[in-house]
Amino acid sequence: MVDLFYGTKRIKRKFELANPKEKVLASDGGKGIVTTSNQDIQRGLDWVTSQRAVVLLTDKRIVCGKWTIPLDTISTAQLIKINTLFGRGQVLKIRTSDGKNYQFGMQFNPEWTRQQILPLTHEKGQVKHSAYSIIARLIAVGCIIYWLYYRFMSN
Repeated sequence: MVDLFYGTKRIKRKFELANPKEKVLASDGGKGIVTTSNQDIQRGLDWVTSQRAVVLLTDKRIVCGKWTIPLDTISTAQLIKINTLFGRGQVLKIRTSDGKNYQFGMQFNPEWTRQQILPLTHEKGQVKHSAYSIIARLIAVGCIIYWLYYRFMSN
């Protein structure tokens, strides 16, 4: 469903036509963030405002929307498998030689585990909650309780 929403096959085909000397090894619709440190995966405001695009792994680089990360600048890469309320997912964490840290959240896709060009460490992980995420959930639950109370108890 995510790939249908993002038009992954269309974007992949368009990229291949524009870059015939590169082979796309994996692709998936996802969200991406850049951080200044190698932080844990957590829900928060940065994911609300994240870049949403198709993440492409080619034999030369990773492309996600306006970001291009040459493979020779990647110092570490982790693929963390997670379980969510909506099913299985994965987060690709990348650290580059210039100190940037990228996280790409995607639905689970075996293309990323089968590819051989990007040396990945595979891990199982959990998504942590940020203070923003906890406060937003408490406010949402409070609003629902308030609505239920006045909808059913005030009559």
